[in-house]
Amino acid sequence: MNKNTILIITGEDSGDLYGGNLAKEIQRLYPDIKISGVGGKQMRSAGVDIFCDVSDISVVGFWEVIEKLGLIRRLYKQVVERLDSGNVKGVVLIDYPGFNLKVAKAAKERGIAVFYYISPQVWAWRKGRVKAIKKYVDKMMVILPFEKEFYQREGVDVEFVGHPLLEVIATPDRIIQGEAISSSNKKEICQDLGVDDKKLIIGILPGSRKKEIAYMLPEILKASSLIKEKYPSVQFLLPLSQSIEEDYLKDFITNACHAERSEESLHSYIKLIKGKNYDVMKVSDLLIIKSGTSTLEAAIIGIPMIIIYKSSMISYYLAKALVNVTYAGLPNLLAGKEVAPELLQYKMNAKSIAEKTTYFLEKKDRLEQMREELKNIKYSLGEQGASKRTANIIINHIKNINQF
Repeated sequence: MNKNTILIITGEDSGDLYGGNLAKEIQRLYPDIKISGVGGKQMRSAGVDIFCDVSDISVVGFWEVIEKLGLIRRLYKQVVERLDSGNVKGVVLIDYPGFNLKVAKAAKERGIAVFYYISPQVWAWRKGRVKAIKKYVDKMMVILPFEKEFYQREGVDVEFVGHPLLEVIATPDRIIQGEAISSSNKKEICQDLGVDDKKLIIGILPGSRKKEIAYMLPEILKASSLIKEKYPSVQFLLPLSQSIEEDYLKDFITNACHAERSEESLHSYIKLIKGKNYDVMKVSDLLIIKSGTSTLEAAIIGIPMIIIYKSSMISYYLAKALVNVTYAGLPNLLAGKEVAPELLQYKMNAKSIAEKTTYFLEKKDRLEQMREELKNIKYSLGEQGASKRTANIIINHIKNINQF
C-alpha cells in the first residue's frame, strides 16, 4: 500500500457517485496520493482501488441488514488491517453510519485523520450518534443547509460545502438548473428516448435495489393501468438502474398483466430506458418516485413528483417508532412543508397513486405551483463545487498535521 493513502468508504450507490467525484478532486490537488476504499463503479472509474464492492454490502431497512452481518464483519477486519499498515493518512466516510462510525473509532485510536462527508441522518433518528461523531470525527462536511446549525449546536467541527448533486446534474448541454426544460431540448431528449414529446409522459422511479422494486413496482404497474384508462395516450418511462437487470424488471411487468391485457400491450406503454435517469426526469410531466436521493435530484431539475415508499412491515414499524421527522421526502424536509405528496407504506397502493397522479394532471396550476416551490429548494442547496471544496478541506487538514 502506498505510504500516502486515503481510504474512502461508502455503502450505497449514491455514496459511490459522490465518492468518485471527490476522489477525482483529491487526485487533482495531490496527484501522488493513493486512494483505496469501499465503493462501486463510479469510484473505480475515478481510479480508486476498490477492495469491496458497494453492491455486496448495500442493504435496505432494519431487518435486511441481518442477512449480511457476516460479510460486513469481515469487511471491517479488512479495513482495520489497512489502518494498521501505517500508510493511511486519512479516512473519508460517506454516510453508512452503522459501519462507518466503527471505522471512525478505529481510525481515531490509531491517530488517523477522520472526515465525514455526507452526514448520517442523525437529526432524524439515533441522535445519540452525535456523541460518537464529536469524539471520533475531525471534520464534518455536510450537504444540507440545516445540518450545519444542527452540528454546531452539538459542538462538532462542521462546514456546509453545498450539495454534490448540483455538479452531477448540471450538464451544460442538457439543463438550466431549476428552470423548465426548453421545448427544443425536450424534443431532442424525447427523440433520443424514443417517445413523443407532444404526449403526456410519466416517469417511474421505484428504486435501485431489488427489494425496493419488489415492494413498490407491482402497485405502480397496477396504478399505470388505471391512469392509462383515463389518459390513453400517456407514455410511461422506467429508467433502468445500473444495479438492476432488464430481465428482472420485465418479469414484474409480465407478472402484472391482467387477463384482458397481453404482455406485449403492457410493454408498449411502459418503456424501459437503460440508464438516463436525468433525461427521463427532464422530459416527464410528473414523476412517481421512491423516497430518497432521487427526489432531491428531481427537485434540482424542477420536475413535479409523487413520493412513494414501502418496505417490510418490521422495517416500517421500527422506522416509525425511531425516526423523528415529519416528512420522508427530502424536498419536503428541506421546505418544511409538503411540497410533493407522500404515499407511504399502506397508503402506497395502486388506487392512491392513480388518484394523486390524475389530480395533479388535471390541476395544471398545482403542477406549476410545485415547480416554483422546487426552485426554492434547489437554491437552498448552495453553489456548485461541493467535491472541490471537500477535497480542499481534506488535503489542507492532513497537510496541517504533517501527515503528507
